[in-house]
Amino acid sequence: MKRKLTIQLLAMLFSLHCFAQNQMKFSAQSVKEDLKFLYETLDKSDYDLYANTPKVIFDKEYDRISQSIPDSLSPIQTDRLFHTFVALAKDGHCTLPDPPLSSYISYLQNGGTLFPLNVYFKNQQVFVLDNYSSDTLIVPGDEIISINGKPIHDNLKNIYNYICSDNDYSKNATIETWSFPRIFWIVNGENKNYNVGIKKQNGKQINAYILSISGGEFEGKMAQKKPLMNQTRNFQFIDDIAYLKPGIFYNAPKDGNIQVNSNMLDNKEFTHFLDSCFTIIHNKKTHDLIIDLRDNPGGASSLSNPMVAFFATKPFIWGSKFLIRTSEISKNFWKDFNDTSRLFLDLKKEVMSRENGSRFEISANKYKYQPRNDSLRFNGKVYVLINRFSFSQAIEVAAMIQNYGFGKLIGEQTSPLMSANARQFKLPNTQMTISFSEAYYGDTSLINGVIPEYKISDDILTEKDEILDYTLNFIKKGNN
Repeated sequence: MKRKLTIQLLAMLFSLHCFAQNQMKFSAQSVKEDLKFLYETLDKSDYDLYANTPKVIFDKEYDRISQSIPDSLSPIQTDRLFHTFVALAKDGHCTLPDPPLSSYISYLQNGGTLFPLNVYFKNQQVFVLDNYSSDTLIVPGDEIISINGKPIHDNLKNIYNYICSDNDYSKNATIETWSFPRIFWIVNGENKNYNVGIKKQNGKQINAYILSISGGEFEGKMAQKKPLMNQTRNFQFIDDIAYLKPGIFYNAPKDGNIQVNSNMLDNKEFTHFLDSCFTIIHNKKTHDLIIDLRDNPGGASSLSNPMVAFFATKPFIWGSKFLIRTSEISKNFWKDFNDTSRLFLDLKKEVMSRENGSRFEISANKYKYQPRNDSLRFNGKVYVLINRFSFSQAIEVAAMIQNYGFGKLIGEQTSPLMSANARQFKLPNTQMTISFSEAYYGDTSLINGVIPEYKISDDILTEKDEILDYTLNFIKKGNN
């Protein structure tokens, strides 16, 4: 799952002023010990830490970081070091919590300021989304070409080194999710004023000299905006078309503070929600169903498979094989895992019986999930909405629906997906939580993400929902 609920949690914590942090520092020795523990644990626990970056580069970076710690470090300084190291994996499931909430909120409560322009990405270019500066010449849709004399893409390279994600496309989506002002501070620290190169929509270029914005004022403005990663489950009818937004494929706690454990995979509440939705769909005899997987951070197949089963036309599973690595951390997770499905029972047995560090393969085909065979099975046409903020399990679901021909995909290309089964451990001194990938998919077809049959992008500068509107018109015109 891709780390996306923290922005909503951040706004809540800041508004309630319920999260404080003393200006503690970690000794150089403590940081070095944690860096060593971090690297050794990832090396022996992650399925393939070196799939995207050779071990020699990890070793070189480890030595560089170790030698760069002459004195004690603050939590944010430590986070910057550890994030850049873990980001070498180029794996969205191998990461630290982001943004570092305690450091960020402490910074804001002490009067910290931020870059006053929020951004969005389009065709590898960076555009103004929100202008919180006093310069009224800068408007949404203007292109940002430089910050403080440095080309915008050089600024981005520095930020990319910090972000734990698969490629630049998914890193841009992560920046949009966190918001650029937050991540710009996290990576670069505070700056009171900025010289920003702007390319106006008529092609004219200007230099704007703007002051930073109070972090508290920025968070107040962000709290008024619609959350980017909205996890609310939603079911409704739009005319005679059924619309289902399943939300995150986890049994999420009410406070939204997700912890990776076996309880989050309990699907009882979700399947009850699905039963009620498809009962209404059956009673209304609708012929068209929209499944909205946009802005979805993912989750687990124990929740997504029961949903797909309502409209699947044949037994299904994602990929032909699943690659797993055992570790002490992995075994601690699986020993408390009580899902009784055949796949999870076999996985648990294999993990618990093998030596730590061993890798094995599960042939997925014999664990295919069965379609519903009762009156609630949906026999109409299915349309699945995806975008660049569809992550992890949401990507798998979209790919599976596309591969089996269960429905048509509409929207934007998703982020890539190669790894799975995020597990966590804590560093002994700093108590930072690290996630890693216990498993890899044997199928490499998602190395560039899922590409929809019908490519439509939302215009972020309008209140309209272009992807949904296109889909509704597509259905009504009978273009099936």
